[in-house]
Amino acid sequence: MSNWLVCLPREDMEHCVKVGVFGLKRKNVISQVQSGDRVACVVTREKEWKVIALGEAVSDYYLDDSSVFLQPGSFVDRFKFKAKKLKPEISFADLIPKMDFIKKPEYYSAYFKNGIVKLSEREWKAISDVAEQA
Repeated sequence: MSNWLVCLPREDMEHCVKVGVFGLKRKNVISQVQSGDRVACVVTREKEWKVIALGEAVSDYYLDDSSVFLQPGSFVDRFKFKAKKLKPEISFADLIPKMDFIKKPEYYSAYFKNGIVKLSEREWKAISDVAEQA
């Protein structure tokens, strides 16, 4: 089982959580997602980035060009997932020191350019522990 952090602007991420599908324009890392993997959903392009939902992939990676997303374009590289919205949402800034993949915290947004990041077990635990405490 793998752990993933997926990120999009709020309107798009909330739509993905609602329809249960996440997609990107290019295969790169998303092709590794398998059913049963855990998923953390992060909203970007806001003053404060937030983890808004936690869940799991309910399908392996697949290709599909049907129109399900808000943004125009062909986000054919996809996986289905189910996620529960968090209340309260978690500030991602508080998690940055616990994210091993972020080597230079002052440039943290650069690590999300692909829209998906594979997380270690330790990084997943840091996120889920904060969610449980909230």
